[in-house]
Amino acid sequence: MSLRLLLIEDSPTQLITIAKTLEAEGYTVIEAKSGAEGLARAYHELPDLIISDVVMTGINGYQLCRLVKNDPDLCATPVILLTKLDGSIDRFWGFKSGADRYIPKEPGFTSLIKATRELLAEAVLKPRLRVIGEPTKSLSVEDVNNRLNQLLERLLFEATIVDEVRKIAEDALDIDNVTERLFELMSSILDYQALGLVLNQGTHSVIRLDASNNQRSGDPNKQGLKGYVARIASQLGLPPFREEIARGHYMPENSLTQPIDITGQRLGVMIVVPNPQQIFKPGDQKVVRLIGEQLSVVLRLMELNVQTNQYR
Repeated sequence: MSLRLLLIEDSPTQLITIAKTLEAEGYTVIEAKSGAEGLARAYHELPDLIISDVVMTGINGYQLCRLVKNDPDLCATPVILLTKLDGSIDRFWGFKSGADRYIPKEPGFTSLIKATRELLAEAVLKPRLRVIGEPTKSLSVEDVNNRLNQLLERLLFEATIVDEVRKIAEDALDIDNVTERLFELMSSILDYQALGLVLNQGTHSVIRLDASNNQRSGDPNKQGLKGYVARIASQLGLPPFREEIARGHYMPENSLTQPIDITGQRLGVMIVVPNPQQIFKPGDQKVVRLIGEQLSVVLRLMELNVQTNQYR
């Protein structure tokens, strides 16, 4: 059975020409005349490779690629963006959208054939798993547009979080200021019982807690929470604390632990403790991970700022 390619092209002439070129190479070509139709067929057919034009009305190739690479059912499918645009900005945007290859249109489509062979060879070495009997999806154009809107909304939300974390570095770079700004940001996004932040100071670690909600009946005392955060920090290889911290037996369920690393160096750890009977959702976990990744840059700047002031 020949490998199946999904070709998405809104120009009827180009669609026929490219399809015949690929069929001459022994591939089975599934055709779609728009981004929305192409995405619907991708869910239904689960092709071995997707080839899409970039400039299309409605959903363009960049948006389609983003949707494919952000969907668990399709993300392993290689994508080639095929276009007349060959500027550096266009190539940059193509790869940022998740494309495996960004190929300019050319007579004979030699580069396309070469890229197709390479990506399909890689796909054979890393086959995708599909559950036997798994029902195929049938999506309408409206379904596809809704998924696109959800993706764009999520990307905007993530970009906003990145911007908010980086704003922390706009003020004085000291532990108290960074901690205060971080706690303000986290509490505005997530509902939690407590937030622990441990920072690596080289020879020792410092600990900061946001436990303002810790006075509720049945909640652990602040010292028990502090001991829990300190224990996790120690397990993750952070330096010891200068102060003596009592190590109790408190062990909350469903906590989120996010190491804060940069270039192989552990700068700290962030631990989010949920309210009783609260379970964090996957989206909450992603927010904590995203903040931790961006916070590493802020902490590195703070570290460099301290070193600079020492040599003045």
